[in-house]
Amino acid sequence: MFRKFSPIHLTFVAGIAAASFLSSCGGKKDDDPSLKDVEVTKDTIKSEVRNDFDLIRVNIPSPGELTKKLSAAKIAYNKSFLLSPSKGSSYSSNYQKAIGMGALGADLGMAASYNQPQDALEYLTNMSKLAGDLGISTAFDPEFSKKLLTTINKPDTFQLMLDKAFDKAERNLRSNQRVATTVLLVAGGWVEGLYTSIEELNTNPTGPNTKDIYNDISVHCYSLTYVFQLLESYKSNADCAKLLQEMQPSKAILLGYGKVGWDPSALPKLRETVSALRNKITS
Repeated sequence: MFRKFSPIHLTFVAGIAAASFLSSCGGKKDDDPSLKDVEVTKDTIKSEVRNDFDLIRVNIPSPGELTKKLSAAKIAYNKSFLLSPSKGSSYSSNYQKAIGMGALGADLGMAASYNQPQDALEYLTNMSKLAGDLGISTAFDPEFSKKLLTTINKPDTFQLMLDKAFDKAERNLRSNQRVATTVLLVAGGWVEGLYTSIEELNTNPTGPNTKDIYNDISVHCYSLTYVFQLLESYKSNADCAKLLQEMQPSKAILLGYGKVGWDPSALPKLRETVSALRNKITS
């Protein structure tokens, strides 16, 4: 689901093949056959729609990139910033489940970045039910979850495998023309990743290793442009239209942070904005 984002004013790269997704770690090929399969259905998404989606999607960053920087900067892990692993059990609509699945995936990445195997297991266990409800259970089956947990002490490998699982989930959703659900997944992970990173940064906003994190958060904020492009593209779907409306009040402020040069004095306003958005869409 999540991919690495290039410099802030990234433009679309001509010739990106829709049939091959870039992974979140430098565009390496996926050599695991179990993560390549796509459901064969009669309503497979049209190739031109897939092209448009892929060209936008590749510009939305992985929350895992932020969490790895926080861990490397020696900013302490705080589980209280994350959603409760059992939060998904309270969701009843497809709207809530899709956004929640994306958000819990971002929290799983945070737990893994800080080598918290018990927390990671709790998130995986609860995500598996949501995955089943959304029709993407093959991306998070018990065998994969067990394999994923064996890499908990290797954050880069863990994040790569997690990203591949979400990639597989997205492909299967799109093969069933459930692109709107994919968009909700992406948006949920984007918001949660930004929220938890900002809360972590706020515990030590002027630390010696935080300068790059401010720049990375700027990149993340700027990529809201692409999240909105996806939502706009599928606003004929009621769920996407709803999320578009929920996120609209935050758009100008967040894009204002999508530039280099802001400092800790501006952190409170960003926290306020992102906290309100996150609580609104994950409640």
